[in-house]
Amino acid sequence: MAPEHATPGARAAALGGVALALAVGLSGWGGGRELARLDPLWSLCLAARPGVAPAGLWSSWSLAPQIVLPLLLAAGLYARGARAGRRTPIQAGCCVAGMLLLAAALVSPLCRLAASLASAHMIQHVLIVAAAPPLLVLSLAPASLRRAAQACHPALAAGLYAAAIWLSHLPAIYQAALLEPAVHLLLLACQLAAGLLFWQVLLRPAAGAERGTRSGAALLMAFATFMHTSLLGALLTFASAPWYPLYELRPQAWGLTPLADQQLAGVIMWVPMSALYLAAGLALMARLLQFREPAGQSPDS
Repeated sequence: MAPEHATPGARAAALGGVALALAVGLSGWGGGRELARLDPLWSLCLAARPGVAPAGLWSSWSLAPQIVLPLLLAAGLYARGARAGRRTPIQAGCCVAGMLLLAAALVSPLCRLAASLASAHMIQHVLIVAAAPPLLVLSLAPASLRRAAQACHPALAAGLYAAAIWLSHLPAIYQAALLEPAVHLLLLACQLAAGLLFWQVLLRPAAGAERGTRSGAALLMAFATFMHTSLLGALLTFASAPWYPLYELRPQAWGLTPLADQQLAGVIMWVPMSALYLAAGLALMARLLQFREPAGQSPDS
């Protein structure tokens, strides 16, 4: 076995993860609150603030330091790795795209709108757990994440990911995350961490003798996730009453009833989000067939 060691860029990324957690925690209970009192621009995207109306959408950005500082730190660490020659142009492009999607989810007006519309909240959720993480994984994840994925059984990664998705849609947790800064930040961190681990296991199976086994397990992960996210989307779509009382009045500014807004959110999870897992599963199936094909060939062929 080759000795396990991290490159300087990977070590910096691992150290940055610790710094990110400290930045989130410190700003969440300190200076971030003071800035938010001075200007809504510096506040988190919570339902405690007035809802976003169509006329004010494009002025409703969020530069909350609890979110912006970790994003800038992560972007700087990935840029350092790219300058050091650790990433190909395609990997660098995946990194830029992943960071832009996170910024769209957490900084752009979509973030404020997510506190007013369940459908916008679902788009934000899709970006955080299903769109940005695979791009960041493909951009060459830090060594710490790669080691965690190698040590984690695919079933555990899939279970943690499913828990992050389902628990975040329970009404009590969902609404607490829209009202309480600490819960809001914790839920975002859990969703992103679970997403990165899930997609690292899914897209980067082990090399060597275990590769075929783990690729098969990753295939099951993808289709199981496709099934349970489709189920949750269907439950939201066909619910006879709204799940989240916080959205009782806010959708009216957008010409939607609370139930119609929730049904739209369910469709977003049911169709485009689930389609991502289906596409990943089909790609894994093709890769698994390619991996097993040589085994069926004779040595003289």
